Amino acid sequence: MKIEIKSKDGIGMLAAFAEKVGSTIENGRVEVPEEVGVGFIQGYSFDERLRMMILNYQLHQDFAISRSNQPTHMLLFNFQHIINSPQSQTGAKFQPSVQITTQGINVELFIPKNTIQNSISLSIDASYLRELIGTRIDHPLVNTILENKHPLLFEELVCIPLLEVVDDIVTSQVPILLQDFYYKLKAQELICQLLISLVSRDEKKVHALNIADIKMLYQVKERLLDNLEEAPSIAELSQFSGVSETKLKRLFHQVFGKSIFQYFQNFRMQEAARLLREERLSVSEVGYQLGFSNLGHFTKVFEAVIGVKPKKYSQLGHEDI
Repeated sequence: MKIEIKSKDGIGMLAAFAEKVGSTIENGRVEVPEEVGVGFIQGYSFDERLRMMILNYQLHQDFAISRSNQPTHMLLFNFQHIINSPQSQTGAKFQPSVQITTQGINVELFIPKNTIQNSISLSIDASYLRELIGTRIDHPLVNTILENKHPLLFEELVCIPLLEVVDDIVTSQVPILLQDFYYKLKAQELICQLLISLVSRDEKKVHALNIADIKMLYQVKERLLDNLEEAPSIAELSQFSGVSETKLKRLFHQVFGKSIFQYFQNFRMQEAARLLREERLSVSEVGYQLGFSNLGHFTKVFEAVIGVKPKKYSQLGHEDI
């Protein structure tokens, strides 16, 4: 099944999705019929400059989402694996992250059957975001995103303050009369928390990307995270990707905000935190499972990334994390 989202002819995600699954739109919400899957899509269109969509569903067949004719003045923020629900997939590959795309990058996304979609998608006019932020921010990367002159993609792992905003969006009981006002503010807060993370990046020059670059980088990311016990070498990843080590390192750092090795270490420390928090494994079990023979070194790396020692982290209550 293929869901095509087109802008020029007025067919949006809600209408296209409803048609494909045999459902209808009621108060901006599409419920998935039981014979097709479970879950829903909820859309909020505050005005032409800012829209938000909550996706929390699972279909019993393969499908693809194709975006075509997307307006080049709109920025897309896709917060992935972000909604905490009983059906949510867990594990290293499902850590919360956000993708930022500019200049209407059109990518066809293939989603295998029974894959749980739990994300929040924001679409915002670049000039409107500049109005909201003001002229006081002088950061090369943020300015490049706001200028929106080139097709670019960035990805950032999600921080705890951002997850708290998502929890407000998903769990708050807001009167219908105030929903647009409330969720518009929350959408802006999500973007603000994301920008707080992005301004820590030191990227001074960015290079335009094409679809081949994006596919290559995500294949490299998948290969890098196949085994969290040991990272493949840059030479191996260069050979795997078919591009030079120099280009690979430059584009990877640009998109993911870290060097390949830094990203690997950060990602597996996030997985270590998940294992301590959700699986309730001991510090030594987590360290050995992630390939550390020296638990002292594991503790040092964990503290550098997470901010506390793993033993203390494992003793924190869920409300403190």
